[in-house]
Amino acid sequence: MALGIGLSGALVATDSKSVSDYSFRGAGAALDFWIGGTPTPGLAMGAALSVLGLEANRTHVEGVDVPGSVSANMGMVGYFVDAFPDPERGLHFGGALGLANNLVEVNDVRRFAGGGLGLEAWGGYDFWISPQWSLGGMLRVMGSVTREERDSVSYQGSMGGGTLSFTALYH
Repeated sequence: MALGIGLSGALVATDSKSVSDYSFRGAGAALDFWIGGTPTPGLAMGAALSVLGLEANRTHVEGVDVPGSVSANMGMVGYFVDAFPDPERGLHFGGALGLANNLVEVNDVRRFAGGGLGLEAWGGYDFWISPQWSLGGMLRVMGSVTREERDSVSYQGSMGGGTLSFTALYH
């Protein structure tokens, strides 16, 4: 499990000249819940649920800065692999690949809701607090590429960011 904060950016582009591309960046919360097993000492594998939020007060439309409330969320359900080089110590690094969804709202109006592919990578260190539990921190990068077809226009959204999270692991 992990809970943290992050800095992110997003871009929504279209194949239409009548619909403008837009981008934004900001900060938000990060949440991870992973469940799996250890097929061999030092290696954990399983299912991952990861979420990254983004809030901003400006968006860039065709290179012009436009004020307004912007929020976005990226969610991913996938498969993770987390490696512990020394199973007796807390250093670990890993990654996940899965299905992603991006949701973007500008001034409380849904502008994009696409599905696609997500990817994340992380590294962290955890300190043992009992024989089965450890607590620590993790740095993670996460990104996605998603698509949506609406009103005869093809939208492509990409979102990515970095997070710093507090982690709790049950071994």
